[in-house]
Amino acid sequence: MDMTKEQAQARIEALRKEIDEYNRRYYAEAKPVVSDFVYDALLAELGKLEAEFPEFKKEASPTQKVGDDHLDGFVTRPHKVPMLSLDNTYNEEDVRRFTTYIAKNLPIGEAVHYTIEPKVDGISISIRYENGVLVQALTRGNGKEGDDVTVNIRTVQSIPQRLAGPGPFPEVFEARGELYMSREGFSHLNAQRIAEGEDEFANARNATAGTIKLLDVEEVARRPLDAVFYAQGELKGIDINSQLELFNAFRRFGLKVQSWFGEADDTEGVIAAIRHIHDGRYDFPYDIDGAVIKVDAFAQRETLGMTAKAPSWAKAYKYPPEQCATLLKAITVQVGRTGVLTPVAELEPVFLAGSTISRATLHNEDDIQRKDIRIGDTVLIEKAGDVIPAVASVVMAKRPPDARPFSLFEHIGGKCPACGGPVEKDAKFVAWRCVNLYCPAQAMRRVEYFAARNALDLECLGPSVASALIENNVIKEPLDLFSVGQETLMKLNLGTENEPRLFGKNGQKLVEALERSRSKPLSAWLHALGIPEVGAATAIELGRVHKNLEELASSRILRALAALCDAEAGVKYDMFRPCPYSTDDLPATPRELAEILLPLGLIRQSKSKQKGYATTSIGQKTALSVLSFFASDIGKNILARLHELGISPQGAVPPEGASSKLAGLTFVITGKLESMEREAAFDKIRTAGGSVGTSVSGNTDYLVAGAGSEGTSKTAKAAKLGVKVINEAEFLKMLEE
Repeated sequence: MDMTKEQAQARIEALRKEIDEYNRRYYAEAKPVVSDFVYDALLAELGKLEAEFPEFKKEASPTQKVGDDHLDGFVTRPHKVPMLSLDNTYNEEDVRRFTTYIAKNLPIGEAVHYTIEPKVDGISISIRYENGVLVQALTRGNGKEGDDVTVNIRTVQSIPQRLAGPGPFPEVFEARGELYMSREGFSHLNAQRIAEGEDEFANARNATAGTIKLLDVEEVARRPLDAVFYAQGELKGIDINSQLELFNAFRRFGLKVQSWFGEADDTEGVIAAIRHIHDGRYDFPYDIDGAVIKVDAFAQRETLGMTAKAPSWAKAYKYPPEQCATLLKAITVQVGRTGVLTPVAELEPVFLAGSTISRATLHNEDDIQRKDIRIGDTVLIEKAGDVIPAVASVVMAKRPPDARPFSLFEHIGGKCPACGGPVEKDAKFVAWRCVNLYCPAQAMRRVEYFAARNALDLECLGPSVASALIENNVIKEPLDLFSVGQETLMKLNLGTENEPRLFGKNGQKLVEALERSRSKPLSAWLHALGIPEVGAATAIELGRVHKNLEELASSRILRALAALCDAEAGVKYDMFRPCPYSTDDLPATPRELAEILLPLGLIRQSKSKQKGYATTSIGQKTALSVLSFFASDIGKNILARLHELGISPQGAVPPEGASSKLAGLTFVITGKLESMEREAAFDKIRTAGGSVGTSVSGNTDYLVAGAGSEGTSKTAKAAKLGVKVINEAEFLKMLEE
């Protein structure tokens, strides 16, 4: 059906939003939620619509840029030669069109030689050697600049610190390839994590992506990372004219390449090589998800050129997932440990990719509506790699006449299936969510919050242990942990009845960690309790200005903050609209309220002409959330239980009359600090009354420039906006004064 301009614009915007979210999950979190096949289909649809309606095309569209894997904590550096992605296809006819395009765009009669390589399912990396010595390693990033992960790459044993051979070596030799974990190494890593009470990784690619972005280099060194190389970046002092010559150089310099390498002189030879890799892809020691076809001669590559996103002389052929048809009998809705409601297809059991499938994910309501999936439909399901089975499409010819469009909200009667509480649509993540943190289905989430490193840091209590504690009815709530004996914990079964795996000596470590947690500061406990609107940074702010939980529960400071926000907004309460917090002991004017908050750094003079003050680290929504939490039955019960357990977390309130050293100041950090980890610096800033930003803006007071920050985007923006840049020594002096 032809689209109107309005319909096309709406669909384009919806696709961009959905694809950007999938990119975030894939690149930033290393936790893909859809198969490559589904993602590529969405990207292809967006590209087609942008071609048909060029007036809606944008430079920021996912079709015009490489996915960005940048994470805070790493310095970004430019690629001397852009590190582009590859156009891909699942269709052999597209391969034929690709080789036809190559022939048409080269001089008439010029012969073409192709190389065909297995496509490793890992993480792209660029390693730079200068005069034979490894000096830098960058991730792909956004294609123009990547994260500097040199210190982590130095731990990968198969990547040489110096190029092999007698020399002389090239002035510059940039080798590009794929980081991965072998199937054997990945299995060993997961077994080790289970034994230590940590959660398993979903697949080797996710594990690799998560590992290379760790800030703990010792932990990176313990992970089984490996690499193979297949491309070049900047080259100086070496003459390489083809892919075959490049591979010979890799071997000569001691850089690993894949054991299988195909060559062809025509289209049929290329397709034969693609099929050969497909038939033997499970014989490789690592995961393969396709084949990469390249024009061998570099001179011909220069002639063919490239687009903004990919070279025109290469193509990735990806193997489509296996599919089969079955009946969708019902849709159930699961409540995840973070409150996300996930629709699940209940299927007529069918055998697919080596196992019997009776359930498949439907991702979210938007995905259901886009595919027009209805109960009673015959659907095609697929299982691609380690991604769980998913419904790919509907067999429309077999749709029953009474099948109705699916509405998740109507399907669950507008209430959480687990607790009956309210649900809300999370627009950012295109998902419905139960907003009741104390929903029974989220018990595991509460235990994870409780045990997190920036909360109570309970050693050995990872997601798999939390799950076992809840599912075996050892505990119902996090505070129950203090009543569980060491012997019970040691006998906790993390496996199955047929294959038991005891928690063992880790039970003793957990008991010892629980005992240490009794003396943790108020900020750690506030984060551990999982109060809505209170994350790690907010917990530090609350702990900085309150003596203990009892004071916080009816906090005069938070009530003053809420009252000032109401006064600034012109809100007045009367007998028909009762005030949601007590004002009995609060001053009456905004100026008097501000006098309570300004010395604490919780507000600052507003730059807006309409308002006199602006909040810094804690807003009215957070203040009211904390007050409401401790006024609720849940909050009162937690206070009572902590009192029974003899636990009284203490805050970091400054001496009477003293003001916070960095009150009202906002800091951004770039580069590497030599004296402390970045998170420790954040904690010191917040404890001293300042706030932390992730990007430089007009509200930033100081940019702390650590090692390797020269020329970064943050320093450039600070110069443009006139933000003061200080070095680490100046920053430490500010903390001390």
